[in-house]
Parts: sequence; C-alpha cells; structure tokens
Amino acid sequence: MTGIPDQPGNREAGNRDPDDPGAVQALSNLLAVEHAAVYASAAAGGALAPLRPGSESTRVLAQSAYTAHRELRDRLVTEILDRGGTAPVAQPAYRLPVVPTELTSALGLLADVEDRCAAAAHDALGDLAGEVRALVIDALAGMAVRAQQARIAAGQPVDQATRALPGT
Repeated sequence: MTGIPDQPGNREAGNRDPDDPGAVQALSNLLAVEHAAVYASAAAGGALAPLRPGSESTRVLAQSAYTAHRELRDRLVTEILDRGGTAPVAQPAYRLPVVPTELTSALGLLADVEDRCAAAAHDALGDLAGEVRALVIDALAGMAVRAQQARIAAGQPVDQATRALPGT
C-alpha cells in the first residue's frame, strides 16, 4: 500500500460540491488505499482460515475488516462517479507490508492495513464536506477500533494497542 500525499486544510462542512476537484482527488486517493486494504484483509483472512478452532475471533476480525473495506470502497466509487470523476481501479495484486503466514503476522497485517487506511482517511478529510465527510469520519473510527482489536488479539496490552490520534 502506498503513501498518500497530504491534503490541503479543512473546509466548512456543507453540501457536497459535484464540481470540487479537491474532493474528487481526496476520495480517489482514499479509494486507492481501500483497494489495497481489501486485498490485504483477504490475505490476512486466508492465513487465519486454517488455524485451530480457538481462533474464531481473529477470523471474525479479518472478515469484519474485509467487509468494512469493501463497503467503503464501493461507496467511494459511487461518490467519485457522482462528482463526475473517474474512480481508480484496483491493481491485480499488492505488495504486502507483512506476509501473513500465521496468527501473529496476520494480525500484524490487519493492524498495519487499518493504520494506513486511517492515515489516508485523515488526509482526505480536509477536502470533504457534508455526508461524504461524515462517511469518512465514521470509517476512520472503525479503522481505529479494528487496528486496536488486531493488536490486542496479537497480545499487546490495551494501553499499547491504542493510538491516541489514529490517522495522524
């Protein structure tokens, strides 16, 4: 997953402006990261699938991440198209920052994915307003929670698993 460039400062919340190129670019940048997140979440889930029966909660975490990123991806595509933009397409494969071969590496990948997505969501917020801004804020909150859950499942203490300002 690649880094996302910084976005300009905040704008007042209001109705979406279909002609706002800053919003389209911010949504496109976030969408590119979400495409990679769908891929990485699936890879983590695939690594967790054959594990012992006691790992159901980690598989549920991977499935939750996969579903959330797919849903956000689909919403972002719609928002970009509604604004007259062209949505970036997913790559056929992505280089994973962590290869998920067992429980700890799969959970590490999930946490890393959520951190990267939170950073991209945070970066996008400065160019968004209204309902799409609320969508991205809600997604950012979900990313922070899933990252914390993955770290706790990997054995980190709660105080170390929590990021005070996710996305920054």
